[in-house]
Amino acid sequence: MDLTKLMNKNSQQVKPEPEQPEFSKEEYAAMKKAEREQLWERIDTLTADVLKDAESLHGFLDFAAQCSPERIENLLLFHADAPEATWMKTFDEWKEAERGVRSGAVGYTALIGQDYTREDGTVASGYYVGKKFDVSQTRGRQPDKAPVYAADELVTAFFENSPVRIIVSEELPDGVQAQYVAKNRAIFVRNNMSAETTFLAIAREQAAASFDIHDGQYSRNAYTPQSYCAAYVAAKKYGLDVSSFSFERVCQLCSGLEPQAQRRFLSDAKQAAYAVERIVRRGLREMELSVTPEADYSVEQKADVKESGQPKPGKVKKAAQPERE
Repeated sequence: MDLTKLMNKNSQQVKPEPEQPEFSKEEYAAMKKAEREQLWERIDTLTADVLKDAESLHGFLDFAAQCSPERIENLLLFHADAPEATWMKTFDEWKEAERGVRSGAVGYTALIGQDYTREDGTVASGYYVGKKFDVSQTRGRQPDKAPVYAADELVTAFFENSPVRIIVSEELPDGVQAQYVAKNRAIFVRNNMSAETTFLAIAREQAAASFDIHDGQYSRNAYTPQSYCAAYVAAKKYGLDVSSFSFERVCQLCSGLEPQAQRRFLSDAKQAAYAVERIVRRGLREMELSVTPEADYSVEQKADVKESGQPKPGKVKKAAQPERE
């Protein structure tokens, strides 16, 4: 049987792969530059869209509370392209986390940081345009839902781990729930408010304190809108009632800014929100590690005793102690 006829027939059915065009070094660099410029134009458009009205900003801040920590440009891109995303990583980052990206999963465009060496041998940081994947696109057991905490537990977490002093005051002016005072490096907070109101007030002031870099140039008014947005993100992340927030004034303040300045505002709010969340998370961790001895109900280990009734030397064990990380 002559198989060459079949081979020729089969080869006619298979279309050859089109040849990939070859680029010179200069052409490739120009192509990548155009790609980056086009992406930055889109990011500028997304920035303006987020701040065009209160509803749009509300939706973006909801996404910021939902998604894993990212640079502001990526949050804007993911908010538009992957609004259900919760935890984003590159293919290699998921591999390092011992999770594989599902076959056929389509990644989302992102700016990915990288270090590189300049011609003079010094190391610098930059970025490249790549892809990230959401945890829902990976193989393996999906992460458990975050635990739910009561508002009073969240307030306690602030007191457990605040980087600045929190002082309960009965002398705050009417209408002031809490306020960070830079010269005292302290947050003064009104007593006997509801737990949710107390959390929101302290969260806003913790955000304000995160902008104080101890250079004597701190201005509360310069960072009040960012702190307000950060408090919203923190409260949303922990499932508290955020119906009292209104963003019309914030959008008005940002309406006349250039896209780069608007993005800087959003980045500041994001960074402050992350700072507040870290304080709460560490405070909750401290609370979880606090173990109260229960002497009246302790279970003591008996000594190993010989037939003579005397303990064996070196065999008496101490009562077990709780482990601490």
